[in-house]
Amino acid sequence: MNIHILLGPPGSGKGTQAKRLIGNFPLLHLSTGDILRDAVSKGTVLGQKVKTTMAEGKLVDDNTINGLVFDRLKGETQDVLFDGYPRTLQQAEALQVFIAQEGHQLGRVVNVEVPQEVLESRVVGRRVCSNAACGAIFHLETKPSQVSGVCDLCGSPLKHRSDDTSESFKQRMNEFNATFLPLLSFYKTSPGFVPFNGNRNSEDVFQSLLTLFTETH
Repeated sequence: MNIHILLGPPGSGKGTQAKRLIGNFPLLHLSTGDILRDAVSKGTVLGQKVKTTMAEGKLVDDNTINGLVFDRLKGETQDVLFDGYPRTLQQAEALQVFIAQEGHQLGRVVNVEVPQEVLESRVVGRRVCSNAACGAIFHLETKPSQVSGVCDLCGSPLKHRSDDTSESFKQRMNEFNATFLPLLSFYKTSPGFVPFNGNRNSEDVFQSLLTLFTETH
């Protein structure tokens, strides 16, 4: 199994691009959020622990996250594309040990680079469909809805999330950089590491990623 990783800050578009990539390659797309929800829904021992931790408003610790990820990968044969994992140096080091022990290979590690001022604009202008079953995302400048404040897909009201503000963004970026910079240094020595320009329109980014992953597959 080849394990590929998309790295990047909040608002870099890595989650959107990951979902598009799996439509073109035989990749299993895994995010930390998906794995957490799956464990909770299945009621596993770790899932119950995570559910309690989240209910108390606490962060799930690295060891538990790693355990959930490795449980999910056990017996998997399809190549994997991680989005949002690993998030810390400790997670990356543990994943490296797991890959070696299981005889897997670390493939592409793509760092989606976008200037912070661009990221802030993306986040602050973001509007999300209030219908959880839809979840469509729009942007006041780059992807406005046809009718202001209304989702094009389902007609539900669009909402501005409470954490999509300049103040919240700056705080999140400070927290993100504290853990991300050591993580980035760890992966920069990997043969599969690729610094990637994400400061382009979504379609150009996707076409470049297609070329990159076509070389791998």
